[in-house]
Amino acid sequence: MRIGIDARFYGPVGKGIGRYSQKLITQLEKLDQENEYFIFLRQENFDLYQPSNPKFHKVLADYSWYSLKEQIFFPFKLAKFNLDLVHFLHFNVPFGYQGKFVVTIHDLIHSQLSRRASTLSFLLFYFKKLAYFLVINRAIKKAQKVITVSLFSKKIIIKKYKIKPEKVIVIYEAA
Repeated sequence: MRIGIDARFYGPVGKGIGRYSQKLITQLEKLDQENEYFIFLRQENFDLYQPSNPKFHKVLADYSWYSLKEQIFFPFKLAKFNLDLVHFLHFNVPFGYQGKFVVTIHDLIHSQLSRRASTLSFLLFYFKKLAYFLVINRAIKKAQKVITVSLFSKKIIIKKYKIKPEKVIVIYEAA
């Protein structure tokens, strides 16, 4: 299989998700000698990742998260590599991406914040909350599988997005 990994958060750049990305790719390099991987990185973390497995290839995908460039150009970049599957390590799956994918939803903190926790105006706050819901909802509904990091998050995802429990897989994070 040809597998893409959206590792634009890779390393210290993306904080928690960056570390998750780094550790996941490091372990996959050790475990998988069969599949071919394309690791999509931003310019700021491109040199941080040095593949140790010849089946792993770095690809520059310098599109900011939550940007119009990401939504328009990133799907074309992914399509160029004729991937069988993409693993989006964050909920922000580009709307234009039509291929098969799995998505990791670490938590739903964005959707659970109350208006009291924000400095945004009333209208802007609810617009942003609606946008998060739509993006996450689409990612969850279109994904082949949803990976999450706890049973608690799994229960919230199933309840809030009304999907079958078997679609959500819990994979605990390790050090």
